[in-house]
Amino acid sequence: MELTLLGTGCPKVDYKRFGPSNLISSKSSKILIDCGSGVTQRLEELKISSSEIDALLLTHLHSDHVIDFYQLIISSWHLDRNKSWKIYGPKGTKKFLYSLMQAWKVERDLRISYEKRSSTKAFNLNVKEFKKFGEIKIKDININYFEVDHKPVKYAYGFNFLRKNKKITISGDTRPCENIMKYGKYSDILLHEVFIDGEIKPSKGLKTKKTLHNVKSYHTSSNEVGKIAKICKAKKLVLTHFVPTKFNEKKLKNLVKKDFGKTPIIGKDLLKISI
Repeated sequence: MELTLLGTGCPKVDYKRFGPSNLISSKSSKILIDCGSGVTQRLEELKISSSEIDALLLTHLHSDHVIDFYQLIISSWHLDRNKSWKIYGPKGTKKFLYSLMQAWKVERDLRISYEKRSSTKAFNLNVKEFKKFGEIKIKDININYFEVDHKPVKYAYGFNFLRKNKKITISGDTRPCENIMKYGKYSDILLHEVFIDGEIKPSKGLKTKKTLHNVKSYHTSSNEVGKIAKICKAKKLVLTHFVPTKFNEKKLKNLVKKDFGKTPIIGKDLLKISI
């Protein structure tokens, strides 16, 4: 299996760190996790057509994780995708995605009627919503999905990807929670989000201390993520979804290494790791 980080940023726009998105691939599978801002551009940089994607998994429905959903769909049509989309997400995903499709219906119908392309299957969505936990199989990759704690977001998920005794765990957005320690156990790669302590200062009229406290409280801090990876006994810890997107990398590495016992990998857009 191979993990590719397509976007390692957060809601704040950064031209080096696009919106949250990852790709899990094998010889026969390509699975997209989230579709943050710029996902289709990152796929293009890798010379991967969105028409090749076998399934889309959504960790949760925060805007930074789904903002380029329609761009993904419409571009796959332009790239001659000739099959429907398999999409998996939390409760509410069907209503949310069908609403987006409805919002673009007039524009889409005009394109379809005028351009006369051979297929419209790319616009067909086969959406399934997660339970509390469960299993999915996409070709040669087995997936475990499990709830994480991103409250007040009611439904948020992490994933295990399993193939040939190898395991990649993706945390999704979460504060420290029991399920991450449970499902992340003995991961070959633990890909985990991080809120970097001390890098964002309050600013009058924009970011109050309360704002910063609340944002930090539903993420995992740089003082916590190394401890989680150590409990999981992860072989590699890869950090992503950086809040903020600009920070002292050396300082972050040293802080997390102190808790984890190994040097973490600071995720960057288009980073590939094979296991």
